[in-house]
Amino acid sequence: MRTAIFLALLAAANAAELESTFFAETLKDPIELAPAPDGDIYIVEREGRVLRLRPSTGGLFVIGELEVTALRSKDRESNWAREDGILGLTLDPDFAKNQRLYIYYSHPKEILNRLSRFTLKDGKLDLASEQVLLDVKTDRRDRVCHHGGSLAFGPDGLLYLSTGDNTNPFESDGFAPIDDREGHDHANAMRSAGNTNDLRGKVLRIKPTEDGYKIPPGNLFPPGKEKTRPEIYTMGLRNPYRISIDAKTNVLYWGEVGPDAGKEGPKGPRGHDEVNQAKKAGNFGWPFVIADNKPYAIVDFSNGQVGAMTDPKAPKNPSKHNTGLVDLPPANPAFIWYPYGKSEEFPTVGEGGRNAMAGPVFYYDARKKYNLLDRKDDHTLLTYDWIRNKMWKAKLGRGEKLESLEPLMEGLKHPMDLEMAADGTLWLLEYGTEWYFNTDGRVRRIRPADGNKPPMVEAKREGETFAASTSDPDGDTPHIDWWLTEGSSERKIGSGPALAVSTSGGSELRAVATDAKGAVAVARIPLVEEKAAPSLELEFTSTPEKLGFSEDLGFKVSGLEDAAKLVVRARYIPPTGHDAGGPQLPVDIEKLVVARQCFACHQIEKTSVGPAYLDVAMKYRGDAAALGTLQAKLKNGGGGVWGEIPMPPQVAVSDGEAPEILKAILGLSSGMAEARGNASGSLKLSDKPAGADAGGAWEITAEAPGYLPARKRLLAK
Repeated sequence: MRTAIFLALLAAANAAELESTFFAETLKDPIELAPAPDGDIYIVEREGRVLRLRPSTGGLFVIGELEVTALRSKDRESNWAREDGILGLTLDPDFAKNQRLYIYYSHPKEILNRLSRFTLKDGKLDLASEQVLLDVKTDRRDRVCHHGGSLAFGPDGLLYLSTGDNTNPFESDGFAPIDDREGHDHANAMRSAGNTNDLRGKVLRIKPTEDGYKIPPGNLFPPGKEKTRPEIYTMGLRNPYRISIDAKTNVLYWGEVGPDAGKEGPKGPRGHDEVNQAKKAGNFGWPFVIADNKPYAIVDFSNGQVGAMTDPKAPKNPSKHNTGLVDLPPANPAFIWYPYGKSEEFPTVGEGGRNAMAGPVFYYDARKKYNLLDRKDDHTLLTYDWIRNKMWKAKLGRGEKLESLEPLMEGLKHPMDLEMAADGTLWLLEYGTEWYFNTDGRVRRIRPADGNKPPMVEAKREGETFAASTSDPDGDTPHIDWWLTEGSSERKIGSGPALAVSTSGGSELRAVATDAKGAVAVARIPLVEEKAAPSLELEFTSTPEKLGFSEDLGFKVSGLEDAAKLVVRARYIPPTGHDAGGPQLPVDIEKLVVARQCFACHQIEKTSVGPAYLDVAMKYRGDAAALGTLQAKLKNGGGGVWGEIPMPPQVAVSDGEAPEILKAILGLSSGMAEARGNASGSLKLSDKPAGADAGGAWEITAEAPGYLPARKRLLAK
């Protein structure tokens, strides 16, 4: 547990500081969280775990695991089920009494996503208690994505569920995916989001009952209306990833992740992300309109013929795959919208990558323990962006109209979900560094800073006993309690700086230090080692005392079944007395890359949503035209080289910055050599880098998905 102070980026000069405290910093692709009345936080992870976090002690407990369909680390590049898994979580409004929670997940055997209600039994998820409420048919092939999945209850007790258009967005040049050809239904959102008789690309609204659900009045289509589904509250949505409902007005908000086109063209407008507002049921236009009802053309994908533009006031669904109405309700414009480039309407959101999300509506209440914002910010929607790693406050006025949009926080780590507890505490779930397979997701608690600095605590094991030491910036003498995690629960087993009690059967011991004003710090001692992934073994056909530049090195790798994704690399390490542990960008370039949000989609050595920078450097090594080629792609966007996911235009990177960043990326190949796809062979070492001194070392690595890498070092001549 760590605490940091962040100055809120508010317009008012005398705005209060906000305090961030971090919990559970080893989460694996966390998806959604839900604060409980007793202060605990419930969390779901993409690959199936259901967790409970107890902030007061730092305890994190696995309370259940659902069998789900999901992309997993052993098959990272699969085109199947790209965004499946556990998709959403919320607690019953009467959770304190009935211990019920609702989970939306990808069924492990059937091709559908399922909304079910579960009950906790003795603190654990009782799988036998599952009450299936609703199934949403889905598609999992050919890189289809966009499942939405956010769950929330409104103040009226109605349950809202967001669903994505379940469509491949990579085959329509970033414009409307309306490919009506046979065999291309996976790339046709007219079959889903634009279909009044399909549950995908919607926000659904139901009233849960003991054995199912009822349709509440006021949804978009009444029960019994031909070619419609009565569960639909809003339709025409691409990927409504996070929803929130105003606790006073019952107005629905959601962030809409938009398409990728960097420029407008004959097919329609450039891509925009949206924050949407629904004061009543309605159609929000996708895939026929975007943003403030900018229309798309109806395109014949068999010949590329561009047809008539959609009329937002009277949109039609002409698809032969449409099972619903042809004449659709009028399209509603977005509440807030912005492209990759600068937004004329909402300049404060900045520019660059985008992934809009919508959080709760703040109301000032002097009776609450914590008020995140000032009284003047009463009735303010909080919005955030997963890629831009920022949060804004959208002041609402009469009729829920937008009065102002101002920055609130920045420097977040892929913000995933944002919820406000009853006491006014803001809980932020951060997904982690990478696009998939994170192990550094975390929970951030945000409160107004009160001036009290938390204590610091360290703990260690000394044989069969344990000891903790504390300090406090404010001069307090913190009190120490010892907590032992046992399965899905915990118990206090002692107090004071030393502990000599048996920890048999426990998985983690925590020293919890509390100061005089209640601030808490936690030190953890793991008692059980996690099962490690299988390891690769690396051998050389001969082992010289020293290796020279441009020499051949024979190798053999064992320990894996299929070498197709194996990469063997040799990296030259200069004799500087310091090794950063891998290829590094220059410090000034790394700061620039962070500022321009490039690490949102790329890592230096790991594949994320985009290729690793080192892979780019190795691919273009020796290509004299590489700098110009990559600079054009950076400016205009591109795709197809590293898979179907396109890279949008990087408008946040200036023409002056682009070549400096690219030169540094291409420079990562200096001193590198690699061989791919073979468990045995010969690796030709790199030529001598310019300015390299004599000596140094070679690091030889063998890596493959799902395995611990093998590393060896040899002296360099």
